[in-house]
Amino acid sequence: MILLDANVLVFAFRKDANQHREFRDWPKSSLLNEPAIGLSELVLSSVIRIATHPGIFAKLSTFDEVLGFCDHLLRQPNVARVSPGDRHWSIFAGMAREARVRGNLVTDAYFAALAIENGAEWITTDRDFARFKSLRWRHPLS
Repeated sequence: MILLDANVLVFAFRKDANQHREFRDWPKSSLLNEPAIGLSELVLSSVIRIATHPGIFAKLSTFDEVLGFCDHLLRQPNVARVSPGDRHWSIFAGMAREARVRGNLVTDAYFAALAIENGAEWITTDRDFARFKSLRWRHPLS
């Protein structure tokens, strides 16, 4: 299974995002070819937060537009909602401590732990995830 980070989904959703065409086509291809794609509702809420944030985009997406995009993804037959399980907190705490994360990197450790707990590969454009040694991750376009 692969788990998608918010940045991949924002780039796929926003027509004015850098490399939008490549990112738009990547999830479409993955929805057809990957046996299982995991989505965290926390990631999806981040997509909505970013796409509707006035400090990030000059022309904002509406809540309903982004929610529709997220709902469309969740309706795909090979997409599963992924939530933290019983081991998540201990994985998170250990990784965060080992990588000495602070501030915004705490959320990265949370998502890395979610991927590890579910035996998934994390798909992101954020190279900060390299700090988590036990995480399998890759950039979607490489």
